[in-house]
Amino acid sequence: MQFSSHPMFSEGDIIGLIGVYSYVVLIIVLASKLKFISTAKVHRKFVHIMVGNIVFIWWVFDSNYVMALLAAAPFIILLLLASPYSHFSKLKGSFLGKTTEESHDLGLVYYAISWTILAFFFFDVRLIASVAIVAMAYGDGMGGLIGKRYGKRKIYGKKTLEGTVTVFVATLIATIVVIAFYQWLDGQGLLEINIESFGWEIGLASAIIVAAFVATVELLTPGAYDNIVIPLGTALLLMLLWDGYLADSVAQLLNALPGLMG
Repeated sequence: MQFSSHPMFSEGDIIGLIGVYSYVVLIIVLASKLKFISTAKVHRKFVHIMVGNIVFIWWVFDSNYVMALLAAAPFIILLLLASPYSHFSKLKGSFLGKTTEESHDLGLVYYAISWTILAFFFFDVRLIASVAIVAMAYGDGMGGLIGKRYGKRKIYGKKTLEGTVTVFVATLIATIVVIAFYQWLDGQGLLEINIESFGWEIGLASAIIVAAFVATVELLTPGAYDNIVIPLGTALLLMLLWDGYLADSVAQLLNALPGLMG
């Protein structure tokens, strides 16, 4: 894996910064203004899920330094200052502070930390980083939303079967969409994903494996720590799947399935 070592701003970096900050501001405004979000008191979940869509923006960056240190890391400080542990009353009393209170203490801070780590260390394999992010945003986000509202069958602690199934399905769909998007970018010459080309079978198998992994981790991980464990664990899993260690095994399994089913 190679890192971009030149910290100068490029056109792509400038566009990326404008895109990321504009989108985050839009999400915060919508979360604070839309009545159905206010009535349902799902500000944090709305922000948590929708911010994941930044993966469809951050491919334009040319530098991992700019993407990690200027587009992601500042949110760690901002969310920490707005957290229940902060002494800055104005930030704690703001919409962002109230949104943070809905989470598990430092949940959104851990979310921003994961973004920063993935943006820096997985810059040259943004497909992997992007799947890891949507697994957290859509998988964990939708699972928590559906589980708390409609979950009836408890299977581990306070976690429900309905919530866990939702985590699996949401992660599966989000992963397939991100893989298709980044392969399209690669095909158009807009971004080299630096991963050996694979067909839809490997993509689908990888999405199923990731979805099962995320559903299991979300079920077993306590509190807000899943905002760290899910994205980083997903990224490491995909490195194994797509960097040759397990790729051959997955391919062999797919080739063997017709015979086993016959």
